[in-house]
Amino acid sequence: MQFRLGDYVPYLLSRAGVSLANNVSRELDQFGVSLPMWRVMAALLDEGEQRLGDLARLTAIELSTLSRIAAAMEARNLVTRRRSGQDARAVLIALTPEGRRKTESIVPRALDWENMAVAGMSEEEICILKGLLHRLYGNVVGPDHLGVIEKTGT
Repeated sequence: MQFRLGDYVPYLLSRAGVSLANNVSRELDQFGVSLPMWRVMAALLDEGEQRLGDLARLTAIELSTLSRIAAAMEARNLVTRRRSGQDARAVLIALTPEGRRKTESIVPRALDWENMAVAGMSEEEICILKGLLHRLYGNVVGPDHLGVIEKTGT
């Protein structure tokens, strides 16, 4: 079996992901948010208020890193953080009205970024690609997080 970097799935994913992330990050600068902040904002817009741990799984951001991001976002009035009434250890994160407005203003550009990434693909190919990426993620993240994958599609 011959190894070819150009056909190696981890390399292909990384190359595409890094290029897309770099392009998106440059555009997000115009909105005054980072790519990880955008992932948090998009997840909260889609799923509503979340426990910090659940938000970490949804966004694939390490918990301690996410805690720092959430603190910075709270300081900028994009999110609120509060203790759960049911479990005082749990921190709940939600978009503020300003955070929701900013997130909704980015969504059209985010859809443009996705369209750019899948340009030239048919709807069927896009559906297959998304299905394969969900399956690949399930393979690499392991069974502990499959409920999150099934629920959120991420």
